[in-house]
Amino acid sequence: MRALPAAIAVLLGLACGYAYTRYTAPGDRGQAATGASDSPAGNASADSATRTPRRGPRTIASAASDSAARLRELPQPPLPPATASWSPLQDSLRRRAEAGDAAAAAEWLQRDSRCYSMNAISLRDDSTELPTRNFVQAVSSASPRFQSLDPGLPELAAIADEDERRKALGSLQQRLRDECRDYAPQPPSVRYALAEMAARLGSDKDFWRFINEPPLVANYSRDVEQAIDWARRAPLMVQERARSGDADAAYALGLAYAIDNAREMPDLRLPPQYLAAAIGNDPLQAYRWLNLYLRGNADPDRAAVAQQLIARVGAQLSAEQRAQAQQWSP
Repeated sequence: MRALPAAIAVLLGLACGYAYTRYTAPGDRGQAATGASDSPAGNASADSATRTPRRGPRTIASAASDSAARLRELPQPPLPPATASWSPLQDSLRRRAEAGDAAAAAEWLQRDSRCYSMNAISLRDDSTELPTRNFVQAVSSASPRFQSLDPGLPELAAIADEDERRKALGSLQQRLRDECRDYAPQPPSVRYALAEMAARLGSDKDFWRFINEPPLVANYSRDVEQAIDWARRAPLMVQERARSGDADAAYALGLAYAIDNAREMPDLRLPPQYLAAAIGNDPLQAYRWLNLYLRGNADPDRAAVAQQLIARVGAQLSAEQRAQAQQWSP
């Protein structure tokens, strides 16, 4: 299971590179996906007489405004024509979602994810006695994929009496088998479009699930168009939130600008950083957003991470840049 986040990150990295050449105008090459950088490296390239002259200097505010405009210009991911699926309930949820019901879109996604995981377990099961060994191993793992099978799963797994625990897990497995009977994965375009809808119209939880757990399947080639769209859309969505004062978004942007992946700083024990695969490193932007986060009511654990990253990227900036960034606001 550890390979899954890495595989998705690789897919996003490839999508970013493909989208960069496919969607960026020649005159705009070299600018960051979420706005032009004014870091020392960016200025050095701009001063080169051999390169295509860039437009006049742009402030971070104008870059943020551009990102908001680009987000509004992005078309909503298309949904293919509806056809009868494996579940009448899923079909009903999709109809409600297409009518603008974000909660229905989120419920569709939760059921699809739950049954996708159950299907993976069932394919390896060769026992009729519940709970099966594969099910017990899956729910006992630390994988979020299996931990999301049921909100009450941690309590069931913590039952001290082994017979009672097995009985409870067996009942849960039977219920999930009944719910997911005849499950058949839907096209990636359906899953992606409903996830984007839930993120755009639904709760904060739906938004951050779209950002932190991209609705993509690793090593699934037909996900490429969705990966390209996510790599363009997700940074703009987070930046728009950060500009409106969302501390979580400011923290997420700071991390994404500071590192390429969580393995760079294993001592921080960060979760997979998919957003970092879609945003180029920029020490000045990282320094700005992380300092902005610390000026608010920062979570202590995140504040400790932010301070370590500030020390790391600050070493790449001049004293003047650090002083200005410490007072910056979008």
